[in-house]
Amino acid sequence: MANVKRKNNKVTKRVPDRKKLVRNQRISIALNDAEMRTLNRFFEKYKIANKAKFCRETLMLTVLKRLEADSPTLFDNIE
Repeated sequence: MANVKRKNNKVTKRVPDRKKLVRNQRISIALNDAEMRTLNRFFEKYKIANKAKFCRETLMLTVLKRLEADSPTLFDNIE
């Protein structure tokens, strides 16, 4: 989302076009019986109704954290 600065110096967020937000890319994973039981127990315990949303958010959170941690910083080469 792009930030937009207004005349009164208030920063607002632009909402992306809805067509760009449509999820048409698929990914599938395979779990063994123990992993599936554990995942289902987690969903029940924490009352997670939207399993796809939970998995998507958890995956993307992990990916973004790793990318941020691995990105170069200004002082990487200083010893």
